[in-house]
Amino acid sequence: MSTPLTLSSPNHLPQNFVVPLKKRPEKEVPLGKDIPIIDIGQPEDFLVEQISKACRDFGLFQVVNHGVPENLMAEAMKVLKEFFALPAEEKAMFYDEDGKPNVLVPNYSQKAKLYTDGNKTSEGEFNFWRDSLAHGCHPLDEELVNSWPDKPATYKEVIGEYAVEVRNLAKKVLDIICRGLGLPLGYFIKELIQNQLMFSNYYPPCPEPSSALGVAGHYDSNIITLVQQDLYALQFLNKDGQWIGVEPISNAFIVILGLTFNVITNNVMEGAVHRVVTNQTHDRLSIVTFFTPANSTTIVPAKQLLSEKQPPLYRPYTYLEYLGNYLGDDSDYDAALKPYKI
Repeated sequence: MSTPLTLSSPNHLPQNFVVPLKKRPEKEVPLGKDIPIIDIGQPEDFLVEQISKACRDFGLFQVVNHGVPENLMAEAMKVLKEFFALPAEEKAMFYDEDGKPNVLVPNYSQKAKLYTDGNKTSEGEFNFWRDSLAHGCHPLDEELVNSWPDKPATYKEVIGEYAVEVRNLAKKVLDIICRGLGLPLGYFIKELIQNQLMFSNYYPPCPEPSSALGVAGHYDSNIITLVQQDLYALQFLNKDGQWIGVEPISNAFIVILGLTFNVITNNVMEGAVHRVVTNQTHDRLSIVTFFTPANSTTIVPAKQLLSEKQPPLYRPYTYLEYLGNYLGDDSDYDAALKPYKI
C-alpha cells in the first residue's frame, strides 16, 4: 500500500512525481479575466444567451446565485477536509491497491475508494500530486450510501444532501443549454446524465510545484462536470492554445463541458481542456461531480442539430466502447473520439 500524501508530504519531490519537461506547467499563467461568471437568478432569456455564448466560446464558466445553499457547500468542504485529516488506520478500509479509479465499473455505482499518491498516467510516466476519495452519488440507495465513510460522523448526511443539490443544479444548467440549442427540455437528463460520481481531491503543499502536476491537461470524458474549489489551481486551454487560470469565486461552481458534449452537439459546443497545478505553501481541496451516461447508452449527435448543411460529424457508439478508447489513448486531447469521426 502506498503512503497517502495526506499523511506524509515530503520536503523534496519524489522522482515518481516529476513531470517530463515537455508536460510541465508554465511558471506564469494569467488569470482569465473574461471567463464568464453567470448569475443563475437572471431573467431566462438573458441567461440562455449568456450560457450559450459561454459554452461556445469557452466550454467552461462559473455560476453564482445557483440555489445550492452556501452553508451546505461549506459543510461539504469541512467534512471532506476532516476525512483527509483522519489517521491512516481510520481510512485503511477505503484504500485502493491499484492506485487508479476503475471508470469502467457499470453504472458508476462503485463504492467509496481512496486513491493515494495520485493516479498514474496511462503511459506510467509520472504520478499526479493528489489523493482522491471517489464514490457514486446517484441513485442514493442504501447499499451505496453505506459504502461511504462513517467518519466524520456527519459525512453521509452532508454529502447525501450535497449530491442531490448539485444534481439539481446540473439539470437546471443543462435545460438552459437545451433552450439555447433548440433541444427538448430534459434531453440530457433522460439518458445522458444517468450516473453521478463525486471525486474529492486533496492536494497537499508541493515542494517543487514547477515540476509537478495535480492533474495533467485533459478533457473530461463525460457530459458535464461541476467543480467546487477553495483555492486557485485550475487552468484551462483557451481557443488560442494558451493556458489560462480560473480564479476561485466564493460560493461558485465551475461548469465544465466534457468531450461527449462535442458529439451530442455535433461540435456546435465543445468541452474545455483543463488541468490542475500545485501550490508550494497551501493545501487545496476540490469537490468534483461528474455526470455521465450509463455504459450501455448510445452516443450520437442530436438529430435536432442535423441537416443537409450540417451532417453528423460522428457515428454512433456506446459509452462503454468510448471509455476503453478514452483510457487507452492519450496521444491527443480528443484521441478517444477519433475512431468515431466521420
